[in-house]
Amino acid sequence: MINIYRDNGKVDIDIIFKAEEIISHVFPSNYTDLVTKYDALRLENNIFDFTNVYGEKDERDVNFLSFKTDHIDGDIISNQENVSDISNFGYKNIVLFAICANGDYICFDYRHDAMTKKPKIVLVCHDEFVDHDDGTSSMVINHVADSFEDFIDMLHT
Repeated sequence: MINIYRDNGKVDIDIIFKAEEIISHVFPSNYTDLVTKYDALRLENNIFDFTNVYGEKDERDVNFLSFKTDHIDGDIISNQENVSDISNFGYKNIVLFAICANGDYICFDYRHDAMTKKPKIVLVCHDEFVDHDDGTSSMVINHVADSFEDFIDMLHT
């Protein structure tokens, strides 16, 4: 059950299809169903708990991004560049759909199956990095939920 605090109205499904084309991934249908009705959704029950990569209990808030390019908080496509720019600590096959108040990114994880219709949900920490054996670094990723549906179910006030 979601309790809507505010939203930016409906968004045309063709705009979502265009975004999918740009990012080369298909959003989960339950996510698409939700955001076509409530663009830039803000929920009253907007907190989620997770265990971070250090094994500690943690929590964040969720603020869905807009599909409309003129939205005050930015849009999915322009913010996606921050997550997918490999030369700037990003990842391939990680698709942004929301942000946290502290600047972290909430994303669909397509790394293990680029064609999945039920990607996992991950939190990409914008200011924490992990070094790899090949000398590169990337932002830390924390597993949050096994699906978008599971993510919505875990939200609380």
